[in-house]
Amino acid sequence: MTGKFLLVTAICLLPLPAAAADTCAKIAGDVVLSARTPEVDLYDAPNGKRVNTVKRDAFPACLAIASRAPNMMIQVTVNGSLVWVPPHMVNARLTGKRPAICRNLAMGSGDSKVGATRALGEDCPKQEKSKP
Repeated sequence: MTGKFLLVTAICLLPLPAAAADTCAKIAGDVVLSARTPEVDLYDAPNGKRVNTVKRDAFPACLAIASRAPNMMIQVTVNGSLVWVPPHMVNARLTGKRPAICRNLAMGSGDSKVGATRALGEDCPKQEKSKP
């Protein structure tokens, strides 16, 4: 019984490898920490075409996020060029408040707050009602 206890204690005391979040701590703001999927697709625009695919091992870590699109795409600099990556393909640390996505709701007026999302329509400019 004591041998098993010592073995478990020794294993618990081994140093654990540093996580990507620890190595990217020196970069302030929004950061892509690493690739999440085996390959990461790079796009020329948020709704553009795929220009390249990078394997997980070749994808750089700790990339500062230049911009985020309303469709959740993330703009980063890879190999000296600005590209867009889908958020589900990378591990990212996102900070701060996102700007409101303002659009007309179907079957409703622009000033009503409808739906399950809390604070839908807040921080959006008020639209003038059309006169019949």
